[in-house]
Amino acid sequence: MSYQQPADVPPSQGYQGMPPAPQPPGGYPPPPGFPAHPAPQYSGGYPPPTAAWGQVPPRPVASGLGTASLVLAALVALVVVVQFLVSVPAVSTLQALVAGEQVSTGVLDAYDNLSTLVVVLEIAAAVVTIVWLWKSRTFAETVSPGWPHARSRVWVWLGWFVPVVAFWFPYQVVRDVRAATLRVQGQGPGGWWAAWLAFGFATNASARLLGSDNPDVWVALPVFDGVAAAAVVVAALLWAKIVREVSAGQRAATDGVPAPLQVPAPGWS
Repeated sequence: MSYQQPADVPPSQGYQGMPPAPQPPGGYPPPPGFPAHPAPQYSGGYPPPTAAWGQVPPRPVASGLGTASLVLAALVALVVVVQFLVSVPAVSTLQALVAGEQVSTGVLDAYDNLSTLVVVLEIAAAVVTIVWLWKSRTFAETVSPGWPHARSRVWVWLGWFVPVVAFWFPYQVVRDVRAATLRVQGQGPGGWWAAWLAFGFATNASARLLGSDNPDVWVALPVFDGVAAAAVVVAALLWAKIVREVSAGQRAATDGVPAPLQVPAPGWS
């Protein structure tokens, strides 16, 4: 005996007491009589990345690396500021020694020790920062595979040390990693890079002054050390802003990413 559904009952509703008809999956137009099934919406304008079968979904770079980079940058800035303060009495001591006066050279020893400490901290900051930048570049390529990068990944390391190109390659690397992580176009971190270059030029000028045999040029040492101190403080503050932005972008890009499905290996029960 056949049973016909009344015409006034929609197919998706069924009879009273019966479960509703299944809904079609998102992304396909529903057949006549089925209600529309909206596609899932994602915050931020793009869906979070999903992990391929057998792959671990991307995770933000360990926060400890970014924090270590910021701490080392702050220590470099602090020591450079102290060195600037010591440079004034150091020049006076040098002039007194040239004049034949008997003065203590302790301030000169302190200046030299500070110069050595700056170099050591810069090396440590460079290693930690480049490792963080390398991992951030890998993350950016994972979540934004089509985003253009001006330089290949090898320049994350080499760009800081190869002569001539070191004046702009690191800036391009940082700019593109930041843009690919945040998925924004626009002005790059030019202020940070300009401050960093100013710090480098002023530091090299101070070293040349100290190596000069002309005592008259030593009076300019506090000037260049002051420029270096101001520039490195600005660079450290702007670098902290970049690291925080990229780290926040990494967390936002992976928000809601499901863990990969764990399938038990086949075996005898």
